[in-house]
Amino acid sequence: MSDRLFGTTGVRKVYGEEISLDMALELGKALGTYLKKGNVLLARDARTTGAMVADAFSAGLLSTGINVHRAGVIPTPTLAFLTRHLRMDTGVMITASHNPPEYTGIKFWKSDSMGYTQDMETELEEIYQSHDFNSVGWDDLGEETSLDSPEWIHIQEIVKRTNVDAIRQRDFRVVVDPGNGAACVFTPYLMREIGCRVTSINGQLDGHFPGRESEPDEDTLGDLIKMVKSSGADLGIAHDGDADRVVFVTEQGDVIRGDRTIALLAREFLQRKKGGVVVTTVDSSKVLDETVKASGGQTIRTPVGDIQVAVKMKEKDALLGGEACGVFIHPDFHLAPEPFLTSCRILEMMASRGKAFGELISEIPVYPLKKTKLKCPDAKKRVVMGRLAETLPDEMDDVTDVLTVDGLGISLRDGWVLVRPSGTEPVIRITCEAQSEERAQSILEDAKEVVQKAIDEVRE
Repeated sequence: MSDRLFGTTGVRKVYGEEISLDMALELGKALGTYLKKGNVLLARDARTTGAMVADAFSAGLLSTGINVHRAGVIPTPTLAFLTRHLRMDTGVMITASHNPPEYTGIKFWKSDSMGYTQDMETELEEIYQSHDFNSVGWDDLGEETSLDSPEWIHIQEIVKRTNVDAIRQRDFRVVVDPGNGAACVFTPYLMREIGCRVTSINGQLDGHFPGRESEPDEDTLGDLIKMVKSSGADLGIAHDGDADRVVFVTEQGDVIRGDRTIALLAREFLQRKKGGVVVTTVDSSKVLDETVKASGGQTIRTPVGDIQVAVKMKEKDALLGGEACGVFIHPDFHLAPEPFLTSCRILEMMASRGKAFGELISEIPVYPLKKTKLKCPDAKKRVVMGRLAETLPDEMDDVTDVLTVDGLGISLRDGWVLVRPSGTEPVIRITCEAQSEERAQSILEDAKEVVQKAIDEVRE
């Protein structure tokens, strides 16, 4: 297990092995000690451990005199949005996002709806490790209350920002696959509110994720693809466990990578605003940079993680930000991932252009991209990455640049490869892109061999 409690975003561990109710209790005490006073909004996703972990975390907060407002099972973006909208001091989401069902975790959101920065997480972890917690007497304990249907506040605010009349005139048919996760109610209701005919699959809350794996991608969305094609739907919408991601499926059944969808939206926004900044992560396709540049904008890349994107967006006053995995951030609304407004804006574009989603997205080129991951204990990651920094550039052909923004990024004459340690799993991830399938596969195999050798050579 890693010495560091926090990963890429918040805490995410296997329940019963790496994280326990005692840890959740003490993290609650640590947050209460950090805040000193105030109000915390607390919600969870559908995981089987969620209620217990939320109860333990709430008890820790209450013991320090912090008031806790329970929002039940809602999507992470709703928790983040409501933290700002309801003027809470902090929002806390009990979730492991897209990880398998045995994982649980805790994510923290600031009062402005942006996630806790790495510096804030470090300070929180130091308090947790010190066990020097605030403690109040029985008559100064925090109070716990429950919110009634908080998701409707979020839905109504999205509808206000959507051209509902244009969408209703098109009578779109949409298939929603929330993957038995936190958006089971939210997305179907929102789509109906804006005038779409909706079919849901995997639409029952179930923390075992029986319908499919929680992470939505081409390998897990077979049922959604079939349903979109067989029903003649205009759009497929898929989420992960806590619904901070959204992946779209065209009317022909094609699963679209998030970076291409960011490029499509960015082109629209940049043309409307006559330029601006778009922020994405190091693992997005070069097609995004090319599209943004052609539309008069600038692309800035950050380490992987929606918090990293949001921080840079705030700093640069960006128009749009996101990640290839299906994260989209709209700063004109709030600074957390916002899959629901993204879905509405895609439908708006389809309505205003009079084009199918497949036709719109075909205007954005697609370059072959390959991914894999290799098992690597957390304790070995730092040494392995240090060794790779010395060996990998020498083992790859036609290297033009080496970047260390997040992991090890190597630009090649005809493609690129990114090797980075996961912040949420004991693996090292390899991503590469090239202008042909054959070249992308060749880059992947070359990099995989070098990375596996480095892992094998480093002792724990």
